[in-house]
Amino acid sequence: REALRVNWRELKPLVQNIEIQKQFITDAGHELKTPLTSISTSLDVIELEHGKDEWTENIRSQTDRMTGLVRELVTLSRLDEVRQVQKEEFDLSSTCWEMLEVYMPHARASGKEIEGKIEEGVTYMGDKEAISKMLSVLLDNSIKYSDDGCKISFILDRYKGKVRIVVANPCTYDTIPDTKRLFDRFYRPDGSRSTSTGGNGIGLSIARSVAESHGGEISASCPDGKYMTITVIF
Repeated sequence: REALRVNWRELKPLVQNIEIQKQFITDAGHELKTPLTSISTSLDVIELEHGKDEWTENIRSQTDRMTGLVRELVTLSRLDEVRQVQKEEFDLSSTCWEMLEVYMPHARASGKEIEGKIEEGVTYMGDKEAISKMLSVLLDNSIKYSDDGCKISFILDRYKGKVRIVVANPCTYDTIPDTKRLFDRFYRPDGSRSTSTGGNGIGLSIARSVAESHGGEISASCPDGKYMTITVIF
């Protein structure tokens, strides 16, 4: 018992610092939303009065990127704060089809294709909104970082009594990515590709937070740097 008291005294400052960091991220995210909205609105006015050019396009691109980064930081902070998810039983098969219908046009616009193999009648007890966010992250990530003209595979099935989700795609990395770090915040296996696609290294961290908050596991495999497979087991 005395040892536990000593350990808690040692850990308490660390726990407090983590909580302070989480609160800072949340507060800063909310504070940044107002100026970003103002910049975007002002840019709309400028483009209406003077038309678009390379400078306004660059401002628009960077503003959208910053807005996305703030949104994902706040989402990640909230997921860290609320580890007890609000569970309800929902049709996971239908939810997966809904997400595919959203992302299939995005894939086609990028010259790619998503092939869905979804087992019907799979239900799950969990936070539907959070699971949908996780699916969104996985599909968006796959579209961004897959090879041109490729086919992306999305699978939902029952595997050894559990629910399994697999998203896989061909890819080309100069250096084989460290899949153990792939879900770490701000880790980007290929910085140049991430910059060109607007990646910020947070999306897969959100996916891991969702999986873990549901008692699940998420892992990645890319043994040769040519084919990425991300698997979620609930």
